[in-house]
Amino acid sequence: MMQDRHPLTQRTRRQFLGALAGTAAASLLPLPSRAQDLVEASKQEGSLLIYSIMAEYNWRPILRGFQALYPWIKVNCLDMGPTEVFERYYAETSVDRPSADIIVSSAPDAWMRFAAKGGIGRHDSREIPNLPGWSLPMPGLYTLSADPMVMVYNKLLLKPEQYPDGLKRLAVLAEENPLKFRKRVTTYDAAAHALAYAVHWTAITAGRPGGWDLMERLSPAVRVETGGAAMMEKVTTGEYLVGFNVSAVTVWPQMASKGRAEIVDWTLDKDGTVLVPRGMAATAAARNPASARLMLDYILSHDGQVAAAQGGLMPYRADVRADEVPYLTYAGLVARLGGEDRIVHVGYDPTMLDTYQPFIQHWNATFKARR
Repeated sequence: MMQDRHPLTQRTRRQFLGALAGTAAASLLPLPSRAQDLVEASKQEGSLLIYSIMAEYNWRPILRGFQALYPWIKVNCLDMGPTEVFERYYAETSVDRPSADIIVSSAPDAWMRFAAKGGIGRHDSREIPNLPGWSLPMPGLYTLSADPMVMVYNKLLLKPEQYPDGLKRLAVLAEENPLKFRKRVTTYDAAAHALAYAVHWTAITAGRPGGWDLMERLSPAVRVETGGAAMMEKVTTGEYLVGFNVSAVTVWPQMASKGRAEIVDWTLDKDGTVLVPRGMAATAAARNPASARLMLDYILSHDGQVAAAQGGLMPYRADVRADEVPYLTYAGLVARLGGEDRIVHVGYDPTMLDTYQPFIQHWNATFKARR
């Protein structure tokens, strides 16, 4: 199945911008507005179907809390790729088959196309007053979690003074030790999938921690991979010394594996840590819209954000305390970095769609050409 990552046509771009302004592409779900009426409506619906990029262990605490509140709602969560969630929805709804009531994905480019096609079912959550503005990119699209990209390194194969704390420092280390670092640094391949493209496009375009000049300096040391689990394993075994822009959602749970923390450590990039929004929305074709709205509101609530953190994600509500979660909160991330200005937010910028081909050509020439 072809991935939905080609540049927007001018017509589709206009449709997306209309959706962003709230004038198109976000269909109001035919539902009552009062919370109790929503609960009653959900009792007449079937099973809630979610297409997401989350594993069962990510969902487990969320579902436990949600079903304690709404035990009659059965939830089925399918784990897919960041663009596959949309492709399956398109295929099923095109022949009027039941499809996802909620989609969760960290692919901003795919979300922009989905909005332009009218796929988002608009829902004005009761939790909006408690959420930061950056987490509300367009009508009906919310943020389940905010996932930082981190650096991982093998601390047994590096001297303490070689432990990286940012890409600029890593570039200097690789230049000073070319034989030691050659092809032993890794990151996601921007050409492999939508999440990787969004991460690298955002960081390089923003020039934080650096643009193409920094990538050129790093390129002799870098070999790209498609998945975070593979990078984590290869850093652990010593095939790689360092991985950068690796999703913390992959890193944090694996650090709990027996013996891993004795070999591997992780850090934030002090020069600019990329933060990826895990977008979620009810769909315009939802067959169980009341249940979908209740799920969105629960995940966006304080308790829902704590449950998401217990599943390995990073909560971003200001009222989630550090002692309520196993890893970082957004406030904790800001504190560790020394300021919010050191966060590089992956946003929903249409330019990301327009510049896909030239960016990937530059990327491939930098990291995949023979050197």
